[in-house]
Amino acid sequence: MADNSVSRELWSSKLGMILALIGVAVGLGNVWRFPYMLGKFGGAAFLLIYIALVLAVGVPALWAELSLARYVKSGPFKAYVNLGVRCGKSIGIFLLLVAVAAVSYYLVVIGWVLWYFIASASGMYLGVSAVSFFESTLSSFWIQALMDSLVIGLCVIICLGGVRKGIERASKYLMPVVYVVLLMILVKAVTLPNAIEGLYFYLRPEWSLLTPITLLAAAGQVFFSLGLGATWIFIYGSYIGDDRSTIEAGSWTAFGDTLASFIAGLAILPTVYAFGIDPSSGPPLLFITLPEIFKVLPMGMLLASLMFLGLLFAATLSAVPAFEIFADALQEFGWSRKKSVITLAIIELVLGIPSMLSVNIILYNDLIWSSALQIGSLIAIAVFTHILGKNKALLELSKSSKIGKYFMSSYVGNFIYYWIKYFVPSIIILILIYGWYSWLIS
Repeated sequence: MADNSVSRELWSSKLGMILALIGVAVGLGNVWRFPYMLGKFGGAAFLLIYIALVLAVGVPALWAELSLARYVKSGPFKAYVNLGVRCGKSIGIFLLLVAVAAVSYYLVVIGWVLWYFIASASGMYLGVSAVSFFESTLSSFWIQALMDSLVIGLCVIICLGGVRKGIERASKYLMPVVYVVLLMILVKAVTLPNAIEGLYFYLRPEWSLLTPITLLAAAGQVFFSLGLGATWIFIYGSYIGDDRSTIEAGSWTAFGDTLASFIAGLAILPTVYAFGIDPSSGPPLLFITLPEIFKVLPMGMLLASLMFLGLLFAATLSAVPAFEIFADALQEFGWSRKKSVITLAIIELVLGIPSMLSVNIILYNDLIWSSALQIGSLIAIAVFTHILGKNKALLELSKSSKIGKYFMSSYVGNFIYYWIKYFVPSIIILILIYGWYSWLIS
C-alpha cells in the first residue's frame, strides 16, 4: 500500500515538472553517443528505428516508472517496502547503492566538461593538440579533483533548495539554455563547407546497415538516454501530484530527450564531415575531435565555450537526482536534507577518486551500473504490473489524463497493460544480454 502519511513536496507547475524530467534524461549521452551510433548504424535508418523504439519501449517504461512512483509517493529506497514487496528493503538498499555509485564516475566526467568550458573561455588549449590537452587533463589528479568538487558543489546548491525552489527552478532556467546552445551550434554547423555531405548522410537511410544487432543497440540507447532504471526518473515521479498526468509527463520527457539527440546529431555529423573526420564515440568525440575543429573555426572558442556550458548544465541536472534519492532515503532516519546532501557530497568525492586515477574505471563502471539500472527498471515494471495489478495500474495511468478514459476501456487498457507487462521487460532483458555480450567479445 502506498504511504501517504507524510506530506510530500510536489512540483508546483506542469512546465517545471516536464523540464525537470527532461533534465534527468538529457545529458552527455545525447552528444557523445547518439551521433556516433547514427554514423555507425545507418544514419536516418537508425534514427527511424530509434524513434520507433522510443515510442514502443521508452514511453511505456516511463509511464510505468512515473505512475508507480506517484502511487507509492516515495523514492526508490522506501517504495518497495511501502508496497509490501518481498525483499523490499533489500531492493531499496540495492537501488540506493546503484544511484550513489553510478553517479560517482559521471560527476568526474562532468568535471571534465567544466574544465573544458574554462579552457575554451580562456583559450587555454589554443596552440596545443587536442590529444595532448586531454591526456594532460586525465593525468592531473588535482585538476580532476577540483572540477569534481565544483560540480558536486553545484549539485548540492540545487538540491538544498528542495523540489520547487531548487530542482524545479534550476530546470526552468537551465534546460532552455541547453536547447538554445544546441541550436546555435546547429546553425553554425550547417553553414560549413562540405557540411551538406554530413546532412545527406544524416537524413539518408542506409537500410543495408540495419541488422538485429542494430535494433538492440538502438534499444539500449533509448534506455540509456531516457534515464530509466527506477532511480533518477522514479524519485522525480514521486513528486508528481494526482492532478497531473504521468502519461503527459512521460511522453514529453521522451520527446524532449529525443529532440535534444536529434539536434545534437544534426549539428555534430555535418561538422565532423566538413573536416573529413569520422565521428567517434564517447570522450574522444567530445574532448578531442570537437575541440580540434573549434580551434580552426571563426569564433570557434566562443562556440566551444557555449557548447561546454550547455553540456555542463544538462549533465549537472542529470546528476542532481542521485542527491535527491539519498536525501529522501535518509529522511526515514531523521536526517535533514542539508545533512544528507552534504554527506553524499563527501561520499561522491571519495568514490570518484578511482575514476580520476584511471579512465578505464569509467568504462567498466558504465557497463556495470547501466546493467544495474536495467535490473532496477525490470523490478519497477514487474511491481507495477504484478503487485498493483491491471485495474490499479491502469487507474494510476489514467489519472488527470485527457485520454485516460481510453486507457480504462477493455481493448486499449488490456493492450497497454500487457504490452508493459511482457513486451517491455523482454526488450530490457535482450538489452542486458547484448550489453554484456558486446563487452565480452570486445
